[in-house]
Amino acid sequence: MIGSHHLRTSNKISMIPKNLPVGLKEYICVGFDLIHRSDELKYQKKVDMLGNLFSLGAGTGWRPKAITLGALKLFASNNFNLPKGLERAHEHHRRDTFKILLETDWNDDEWWDWFVQRDYTTLATRSENRKESSFESLTIFDIPLELNLFWGKRVGFEYREPEKLFIKNLASKHL
Repeated sequence: MIGSHHLRTSNKISMIPKNLPVGLKEYICVGFDLIHRSDELKYQKKVDMLGNLFSLGAGTGWRPKAITLGALKLFASNNFNLPKGLERAHEHHRRDTFKILLETDWNDDEWWDWFVQRDYTTLATRSENRKESSFESLTIFDIPLELNLFWGKRVGFEYREPEKLFIKNLASKHL
């Protein structure tokens, strides 16, 4: 996991929304409100429940907006097929995000956009993701969100032909 200061993107990025089924955002927001306001649930139970709740809108979360040079090399070494040992490094620790979510008094669904902005990731090798202290020194390339690549899934992300072409093009320029 990485801190936001490690990414080379300086402007606030707007989420390019993937169409959620009608009513799903509202369902998630109602669920969040029930969990957030509960006096009966212990903190860790709330965190666990939020993780499950947010997975319902998996396409909107954990979306990569950058890739490390190491991850790019990993793709190239695997003939641009999805390699093992690739992870999504969170821009902000999820534990910190959940702590703020649970300790802030939100009005209605004002937390939604804030949460989505904090849920971006960087594609990194497993070893890069585990070495937080050296992450800021890594070479990182942007993945333009407007290209609508690497949509999140419950586990992992979409890796189809458009993603493969993007990675191949990036590798041809930087490897």
